[in-house]
Amino acid sequence: MMVGREAEQAVLDGLLDEARAGRSGALVLRGQPGIGKSALLEYAVARADGLRVLRTAGIESEAELPFAGLHLLLGPVLDRVDVLPERQAAALRSAFGLGPAGQDGPLLVGLAVLSLLADLAPLLCVVDDAQWLDQASAEALTFAARRVQREGVVLLFAVRGGGRTRLDGMRELPLWGLDGRASAALIAEHAADLAGHVRDRVLAESEGNPLAIIELPAALTPEQRGGAIPPLSYNLGAFPLTDRVRRAFGAQAARLDEGTRTLLLVAAVEETGDLDVVLRAAGALGAPPSALEQAERSGLLSFTGMAAAFKHPLVRAAVVQEAPLARRLAAHRALADALGEQHPDRRAWHLAAAATGPDEPIAAGLADTAEQAAARGGYAAQTAALERAAELTPDPARQAGRLVGAAEAALLAGDLARAAQIARRAGRATADAALTARLAHVRAGVEFERGSPLAAAAILLTGADPIADRRPAEAARMLAEAVRNSYFGGDPALARRAADRLLDVVGETPGAVALGGLARLMAGDPAEAMPRMRVLLAEAGRGGVTGTGERVIAGAMGMLTGDDEAALAIYEPLVADARDTGQIGWLPNALEHLAVTEMFLGRRRDAVVHAEEGVRLAESTGQLHRVDHLRCVLAWAAALAGDEDACRSLAEPAIARARTAGIARTAAWGSMALALLDLGHGRHARALDRLEAASRGTGDGPLGLMNLVHFAGDQVEAAVRAGQPERADEALARFEGWSVASEQPWAAGVLLRCRALLTTVEDAGRYFAEAVRAHAKGGRPFERARTELLYGEWLRRAQRKAEARSLLRPALEAFEGMGAAPWAERARAELRATGEAGTSTRDDSALDRLTPQELQVVRLAAQGLSNRDIAAQLFLSPRTIGHHLYRAYPKLGVSSRSELPRLGL
Repeated sequence: MMVGREAEQAVLDGLLDEARAGRSGALVLRGQPGIGKSALLEYAVARADGLRVLRTAGIESEAELPFAGLHLLLGPVLDRVDVLPERQAAALRSAFGLGPAGQDGPLLVGLAVLSLLADLAPLLCVVDDAQWLDQASAEALTFAARRVQREGVVLLFAVRGGGRTRLDGMRELPLWGLDGRASAALIAEHAADLAGHVRDRVLAESEGNPLAIIELPAALTPEQRGGAIPPLSYNLGAFPLTDRVRRAFGAQAARLDEGTRTLLLVAAVEETGDLDVVLRAAGALGAPPSALEQAERSGLLSFTGMAAAFKHPLVRAAVVQEAPLARRLAAHRALADALGEQHPDRRAWHLAAAATGPDEPIAAGLADTAEQAAARGGYAAQTAALERAAELTPDPARQAGRLVGAAEAALLAGDLARAAQIARRAGRATADAALTARLAHVRAGVEFERGSPLAAAAILLTGADPIADRRPAEAARMLAEAVRNSYFGGDPALARRAADRLLDVVGETPGAVALGGLARLMAGDPAEAMPRMRVLLAEAGRGGVTGTGERVIAGAMGMLTGDDEAALAIYEPLVADARDTGQIGWLPNALEHLAVTEMFLGRRRDAVVHAEEGVRLAESTGQLHRVDHLRCVLAWAAALAGDEDACRSLAEPAIARARTAGIARTAAWGSMALALLDLGHGRHARALDRLEAASRGTGDGPLGLMNLVHFAGDQVEAAVRAGQPERADEALARFEGWSVASEQPWAAGVLLRCRALLTTVEDAGRYFAEAVRAHAKGGRPFERARTELLYGEWLRRAQRKAEARSLLRPALEAFEGMGAAPWAERARAELRATGEAGTSTRDDSALDRLTPQELQVVRLAAQGLSNRDIAAQLFLSPRTIGHHLYRAYPKLGVSSRSELPRLGL
C-alpha cells in the first residue's frame, strides 16, 4: 500500500490498461530523492498482470560506459535479437560488444530496441535512477519511447536531478511532497512510538518527503525518540532536505563496526552490485566474512543472488561522503585489482578514481576505453574517458591531443556546452597547427548548432588556412563546410572567400567548382554560377558522387539550377540508401530536400509524407534547425492548400527562431509560404510587403539566392494585382538573369508570364502564348497551371471564351490534383464566367482520405514489403505498421494487402 499517491497510481494503472489493449505509452516520473519514484515503479511492476516486465536502474559509475544501462535492461531477452532485421540485430550486438564494432550509433540501436520491445509486447519496461543512464542508452531508449504507438509497450523512467542524461520529448509526471494528512498517516505507520513534539519536528523537517518521514526517526536514539533530550540534537534543520536524509543514513552506518563499514564503502564505490567483486575487494581491505551478515542486518544493504543493493541511493552517498579520502582511494584500488583484465573499462575507471597525480599507464587505459566507446557510438562516454585521461597525462603534447579528441566527441554527442568548454582548455594547452584546426572545427560546429552559421563559417575559413599545405583534405572539408554555412546564413561575400580558397587548396574538383558556382549565384551572378554548378550534377549523373553529404550537395545543385528532375534522381535513391543503411542522422536532411523537390514537381501529397517523417526523425535526433526548415516546407504545402491555420502555426514560430539565429534559408522558406498563402486568398498587398521584406534579408545577410528562384514570380504577380507594378521591376530583373542562365523551360515560362503581366494589353497575349508553349516542354506543373490560369483570365476578359476554357480546364485539373484549393476555386470561377457548366469539385481520391503516414505504409505494402520490412524503413515497430494498415484498408475499400497493387498507389 502507498500513502497519498492515489492520483499517480491512477495514471500508472491507465498506462498498464492501455498496454493490455495494445496501445503504448511512455512516462517520466520526476522528483527529489525519496519522494516516492521507486515506490511507484514497484507499484507498476506489482500491477503488471499479463505483461512481461523488464527493469534496470542507472548506475552512476557506469554513466560513462556506452550502452551499459541498455545491456542491463535487455540482458534477459538477448536471445531474441535474432528475430530482428539483420542490420538492427548487428547494431544491437555491436553496442553490447557481442559482434563487430560498427558506426551505427544510438539511434539505429534505438530502432532495434523498438523492434525488440514490440516483439516482446505486452511489456512493461522500468528504468529507475534514469539520470545515471549512460548517454548512449538514454538516446536509444528515448528514441524507442517517442515512437511506440500500437505495440502494447509501456516505458517508465524515474529521474532526479544531478545527472547529465536527458530524457526529452516524453510525458512527465512531477512528484511533490505528501500533504499533511498523508504525512501524518505515514509516520504513524512507521514510527508510532515517537513523542508528540518529536513527531511534529520530524514532519516539519521532512517537508512531505516519504523517505525523510521514514528515515529521520530511524536515525534517532531511543532517548531522542522518547523526547527525553532535545530531538534531532545534531541540527538536521541546518541542511537541505536531501542532506538531512543522507546524514540520517550516515548516522545509521556510523553505528556499525569497521569491517562492515569497509564492506559498505566498497559496495558504494563499486555501484554495479557485483557481489563477487565487492567481497574480494573488501576482503583485501580486511573486511571479515561476518561483515556481510552485519551489513544485511543493518537494513542498509540487501542481497539478491549474487547482487548487492543499497536501501536507497542516499545510503550510498552517505557511506561515500562520510569516508576519509584515503579509504575511498584504497577502495577503488582494491576494486581495480579484483576486476582484473576481464573488465577493462570498469578497471580503467577505478584506477583513474584512485589516481592522485599524472600517470600515463592509467591515462592510456582510459584512452583505450574511449576508443572502444567511439567504435560503439558512445560519444558521451568517449568524451568523459578522454577528458579524464588528459588530466592524468604527464606529456603536454599528448594531453592536448586527448583534450581535442574529447571536444570532438562532445560535439558528436550533442553536448555543445561541454564541447566548447573542453575546446577552450585545449586551445590554451596547444599551439600545434593540426590540433588547432581540429579545435576550430569543433568551435564552428558549436556555433552552427547554436544558430550562428556565419560565425561558424568565419571560424572554419580562418582555421583551415594553417593546415592547407600539409593537410589539404582536412582543410578542404572545412572550407566546403564554410561555403555551406555561408549559404545557410546568406552571406555571398563570405561564401566567395571560402569557395576561392577551396579552389586554391584542391584545384578544380567537381565539388569545389560547384561550391564556387553556389557562391557566385548567391552574389547574383547566375551566368557565371550555373555552368559551375552543373559540373557536380554531371558528375553525380555518372555515379561519381558517392558520399551522403556530397550527394545532398549535388542534388541541391539541381534544385538551385532549376533542374528538378535531376535533383529527384539524386534524392530518391539517397533516401532509400539512408533507410537501408540506417543513417538516421542524415535522413531528415535527405527527406527535406526530397520533399522540396517533390513540391516543385507538383507532388504535394508525397512532399507532405516525407516532410512529416523528416520532422519526426529530426525531433528524435535533436536537429532543431532541421525541424524548423521542414516545418516551413509543410507550411508551403499548407499554403498551397489554402489552410491558413496550419500554414501560420507552422511558419511563424519557425521564422521567428530563424531570424534570431540568422538562419536565412529557413526564414526565406517560411516567408515564401506565408506570401503564397496571402496570394491564394487574394491579399496581394500583404503578400507584396512580405516578399519585399524577405528580399531585403534577415539576420546577417541578404536573401538574394532565395528570391532569385522562389520569390520573383510571386512578387511580380502580387505587385501587379496590388496595382503597384513598379514594385516588381527589381524582382523581375533578378529573375531574368537566373532564368536565362538556368536554361529551364518552366523558368522561361515564368519569365514570359511576368512580362505578360507587366506589359501593355497588346503585347500581353503574345507573351502569355509564348509562356504556355515554354511550359509545355516540361517542369514545375504548379507554375504551368498558374500561367494557364492567368492567360485564361486574360482571354476571358478579351471575350475569347473558347480559348480561355482550353487553358482553364487543364489548370483546374492540375490544381485539384495538387490539392491547391484556392487556385482551383479561381480556375473554377473563371470557367463559370466563360459559361461552362458542371465545373464541380472533383471527388477526393481514396489516397486523399489517408493520413501521410498511412499513405506511406500502404504504398510500401503494395510493393510487397512485409510489416517488418516496412517498419525497418520507416523507423516504426511492425505492430504500428499493422495498425496503420488496419485503419487504411476501409478508407481504400480493400480488405487485405493483396488488393493494394491494383489501386495504383
